[in-house]
Amino acid sequence: MTIIPLNHILLKSPLLADDILKELTLGARFEDLAAEHSACPSGSNKGFAGNHDVDDLPEEMIQAMQEYDGSCPWIGPVKTHYGFHIIRPAGQIGELRERIDDLQATDAQHEEEKIEKQQIDPQEED
Repeated sequence: MTIIPLNHILLKSPLLADDILKELTLGARFEDLAAEHSACPSGSNKGFAGNHDVDDLPEEMIQAMQEYDGSCPWIGPVKTHYGFHIIRPAGQIGELRERIDDLQATDAQHEEEKIEKQQIDPQEED
């Protein structure tokens, strides 16, 4: 039994799957596209569908993941009986980009708090 994290965008149309791949190639965030377009409930979780036993996944997904050579940050579209999947292998660009965005947001928040404190402190001394 092998358990893997599954990050994917499930689409009902091959044309939409191709469009999503083009958007990813142009720099769109996997998480944002999953939230906006995925037909799977995992879209509300940035495309993370949880940890799955490989044996429980559709054969087409297993085959595509086994053939993945790492040359692209995404796999797909992979057609299964559910629809068309764009899969992001664990540890790919999106997770790193998300951490960087979170750090930048935290830095910006700290900077705003620092400015507010500087504006409040002189008033407290009066």
